[in-house]
Amino acid sequence: MKKIFAFVMMLSMGWMTMMAECQDGPYGLQINGNKVVDAPKFGDPDFEGRIQYKASCVSLQVGDEVKLINQSCGDTWMIDLDPYGDYANFEGGKEAGKVTCKVAGSYDFYIKLSMEKGDLIYVELGKDCSGQGGDNPGGQGGGDNPGGQGGGADEDVNYYAIGWINGADHGEAAYDTFEDEYMFENGKLTIDCKMGSYIAVKDHMGNFYYAEGNGNATGNTVTLKWANGWTPCQKWAILEGTQYIIIREATFKGNIVLETVDKATYDAYSWGGNQAVENVQTSEKAHKVMMDGQLYIMYNGTKYNVQGAEVK
Repeated sequence: MKKIFAFVMMLSMGWMTMMAECQDGPYGLQINGNKVVDAPKFGDPDFEGRIQYKASCVSLQVGDEVKLINQSCGDTWMIDLDPYGDYANFEGGKEAGKVTCKVAGSYDFYIKLSMEKGDLIYVELGKDCSGQGGDNPGGQGGGDNPGGQGGGADEDVNYYAIGWINGADHGEAAYDTFEDEYMFENGKLTIDCKMGSYIAVKDHMGNFYYAEGNGNATGNTVTLKWANGWTPCQKWAILEGTQYIIIREATFKGNIVLETVDKATYDAYSWGGNQAVENVQTSEKAHKVMMDGQLYIMYNGTKYNVQGAEVK
């Protein structure tokens, strides 16, 4: 009997060892070390071939810690945040082994896995989360999330130049005002500048976008970042005379890329939603754009949504 018992124990231990080996999923999110949210496979691979998994309407509070988990074996880890969507509401990433929520809300997590291209996790405010127990399904304290991402908001973001323009202070001193003269229309703005002019950007919801560093940014292009409590906040020094400025990229509560161009380029530039898109047929390099309040990826002349599906 002892031999039979020992044999049965060996079989059981062997079975448990086999069960403990990691399989290819199922994957999910582990919240605060205990709660697990499933992330089933989602759609087709993205435009770079990453396999995608999605955890929808994940309700989080400030300070909640999120890790990825392979539920077949219990292994946890974290990958880098895709610097688009609502990534600024989190901190951490691969190096930290987790991401920590900074703004309470209900979020959609897109887990994108690829050995060749590298893993990413894209986070945005959850869509269609009402009635699913979300703590803040409408967005960040008042639904300031355009493009229908959370709460079904359907409004475009208006961007305004602020700073010292043409010898006068426009907007920076009066944080609660907006001057239509300095609003980017169709992704474009013409400014007649005196020597010493400089600008930053704010949107119509009161968010400010500045250059990082110890001095004003210079040159024909600049990347302005959402000033979510960091300092120092610098501006973009622009040359004297008539300047034709276009928005190359714009992500709400993310980065805004501005460029001064010649008049012909300015006139030929087209605009879709919140994101300016150059009027060309193909693109050598994948880049993310905003159109009609939605984030898309342009790659070799083809438009994809953030999940990697082609958009006709």
